[in-house]
Amino acid sequence: MRRLLGIAGAAGLLLGLAGCATGYDPIAPGSSPPVGVPSVPTVTITHGPRHTDVEQPPPFRVRYGHTELQLNPTTYCYTNACVDGAGENLPSVGSPEELYVFVPVRQFDELIVHQIEGGDPCTGRHVQAEATALGEGWWLVRPRGPAGSYQINLFARGGGDMAANLLWQTPSDRALPDPTGRLALIADHDGRPDSYGVELEVGNLPRAPEQYAATITVTAGNGRSLTFAATPTKEVCVGEGAIYFDGPDDKGKQAAALGDFPFTTTVELNLDGVTYVGTGTYPDDEIEDYGPSVSLTFDPPLPR
Repeated sequence: MRRLLGIAGAAGLLLGLAGCATGYDPIAPGSSPPVGVPSVPTVTITHGPRHTDVEQPPPFRVRYGHTELQLNPTTYCYTNACVDGAGENLPSVGSPEELYVFVPVRQFDELIVHQIEGGDPCTGRHVQAEATALGEGWWLVRPRGPAGSYQINLFARGGGDMAANLLWQTPSDRALPDPTGRLALIADHDGRPDSYGVELEVGNLPRAPEQYAATITVTAGNGRSLTFAATPTKEVCVGEGAIYFDGPDDKGKQAAALGDFPFTTTVELNLDGVTYVGTGTYPDDEIEDYGPSVSLTFDPPLPR
């Protein structure tokens, strides 16, 4: 499972050969961006190194007011190499209400923007910002959650990827995204059920509950089932408004031995005395790029 947080957390630069696609198509930013994008910045700021030993994607272009920040990616998978780098002395965009972000590679047609409150994923809230495609590589990015100081991770992907970080003092409180729940329990190992452990995570809560517990029931395709209590832990960095359960891993192995796919899972989640029931099926509800976790749908809905 690849978390999209803390990409700037490691120092140094790691290079590796990659099986990335060739023939990427860089997009010229153009003199006539889509409607709404500030067209001609009066101030241009460049940040981040250009690597000479590998081919590096062109920079992100971040526009706000009359300023354009040309932000070189520090982490990327492009042409025949992957690079894991660290952002240093992150640039600040100040406190605009929104940002316009230009992704310079046509194949990178998905932009994921994470906000990390205070830059610390262990203590601050981290939330996915709202990113809307405008066309020709441009995106409109609006923050979510409480106003505050955030480290922002820009992550563009599509047959490769590129990422960079900046600082944003968001000026206004905005609604959080809907709460989320995921459960990693059953995995597919060469067509056979297996388990790599038990992980249950709930996020985007308006606040973390003072007391919480979870009971998991898993049922194999043949109707056999197993019920067990999940193990809460505070040893994993999940940030404000999130809770995490880790284990017991032996119950995952027992669940995988119940029978064959599909596996239906039910989570009875108790938050401060109120029970919410989440359901998800493996492999039908597996989360793309986050397997073997499945997404959970709760009834009643989790608090907002």
